[in-house]
Amino acid sequence: MAFNYNALSQEGRKIELNAQGILVQVDKIFKYPLGIIRGLIKHIRPDGNAATITFTGYVSQGDYLFTFSSPERGDQLKVLYNLGGEDIWVYNIHALKLFHKLGIDKYDEILSTNFSFIDLSNADLQSNYTAMIKGNAFIRGVEAYKLVLNPIARDGVYGMLTLYVAKDRFIPLRIDFHDRDKAIFKYMTVVKIKEKDKRIIPIRYDMMNIRQGTVTIVSFNEFDETASFDKELFRSEKLGE
Repeated sequence: MAFNYNALSQEGRKIELNAQGILVQVDKIFKYPLGIIRGLIKHIRPDGNAATITFTGYVSQGDYLFTFSSPERGDQLKVLYNLGGEDIWVYNIHALKLFHKLGIDKYDEILSTNFSFIDLSNADLQSNYTAMIKGNAFIRGVEAYKLVLNPIARDGVYGMLTLYVAKDRFIPLRIDFHDRDKAIFKYMTVVKIKEKDKRIIPIRYDMMNIRQGTVTIVSFNEFDETASFDKELFRSEKLGE
């Protein structure tokens, strides 16, 4: 009996389309609400010592600016995301230096935490990865799709992502980050969400670095979607003012 290669090809395209469709839903959930958001980052080392960083974000359509501060040093970094998180600028407030993060530099750690600049960029997964459904899984008792995401660009640190998405409402539950040799070196779980106006908003992420034994917790504790601000904030040349 001869194989119907056209049918197999069509089936493959259908699986790929479904996977990319899941990414569309995941990207919607990951998007920051418009307005001003405030939160806290707690980085916990293996010995139990912890560092605390606060942040304030100004979010408009496609552009957002975060200021990161610590109790010891005050305001430390301004991180500007343009073009929906694809273009990243970092201003070191104490050094008075501006950096344009390109290529592998996007994967630099934010203030020695487990989150890189690209991790908080919320750049669309659907635009940067090709996805395939690789089966099912249970994550914290929730039935999920298991997706493998391969980067379109090969100039980054992540050789692959494994994404687990709840089947019922497409909530991202966990992302495993693989290095270029496809070994998992850190993973992020969406620990807590809130629902507002029929929208799901993640409000706590935990990122575990397996090799270092460290955990970074990012919590969003305040959203002001009525706030207005000058769009000049989102110009890189204004970061040092």
